[in-house]
Amino acid sequence: MTKSYFLIPLTLLLCSLVSSFSFAQEDEDPEKGGKRQEKIKQLKIAYFTEELKLTVAESEKFWPLYNEMEEKLKGNRKDIKKVAEEIAKNQDSYNDEDFKKQVGKIFDYEAAQSVIKKDYYAKIAGVIGYKKATKMLKLEKDFKKKLLKELKKRKEKGPPPHHPPGPPHGPPPGDR
Repeated sequence: MTKSYFLIPLTLLLCSLVSSFSFAQEDEDPEKGGKRQEKIKQLKIAYFTEELKLTVAESEKFWPLYNEMEEKLKGNRKDIKKVAEEIAKNQDSYNDEDFKKQVGKIFDYEAAQSVIKKDYYAKIAGVIGYKKATKMLKLEKDFKKKLLKELKKRKEKGPPPHHPPGPPHGPPPGDR
């Protein structure tokens, strides 16, 4: 039983790092990465709105709360990632007390994530009701699964062929 108490936070840490890494991967061109993130956001809005059957009035109140929650959780994940990177960077020089202190910070951030989710669950339920708010929790996981499945499928397909600008065939204009 004691081992599971340690495995759960460690698993959550690894999942949050992997998901942060997966979603943070962007093309070399930051503009393309921003467009990708915006497209994902639009897909999520459409998916949640449809699955929750949000009315216009509900949407107007739900999305600002949801986005506020997401920003707080994103900041929290960045804090966890920063501590995890610090541990990895200094693992050879850390003593047991340093590890204990740093991992304690991660546990504190994870606890804060739960508090944020709990607080916003109540706020969102006040807008859309507990049934829809509870469904939203499942939709979060479902959306991530769908997104990761789609990314995996695209990765297996390979990148689209690159076509250089200009005419596709024939000699250059000066050689005709």
